[in-house]
Amino acid sequence: SSGINAEWPLRPGAVVFNNGQWGAEKKNQVLWFGDRYVGSQLDNPWSYAEIARSMYAEGITCTHVDQVTDALSQATKNQEEGKTTVIEVMVTKELGDPFRRDAMKLPVRHLEKYKNTCQYSESATGQPTDL
Repeated sequence: SSGINAEWPLRPGAVVFNNGQWGAEKKNQVLWFGDRYVGSQLDNPWSYAEIARSMYAEGITCTHVDQVTDALSQATKNQEEGKTTVIEVMVTKELGDPFRRDAMKLPVRHLEKYKNTCQYSESATGQPTDL
């Protein structure tokens, strides 16, 4: 065989939390640009667990929190058997607070043609409109 397991003597594992978006960037855009956001949606048709399987690793997809413990147990067993495992956890699109909220300030528009896009307060919900 070829791929990850044939190339590496170690069998690393990975957990991918898939919310279908660049969450940190989207949160900044939602907060500071009046719920306008662009380039943060990841409308990927692929599964990271399927990508892992295509590379001769194990791939597990969790669509509910109740599946995570079993997936981690299976990944540990796989590692003991010399197999790399990628666990893909499907999560909601709800956005958390930025790590460095103190470093963020509302943007100031200096050019007259952009003055109508000024925001004077954060988004009331702090969440995108596509939830």
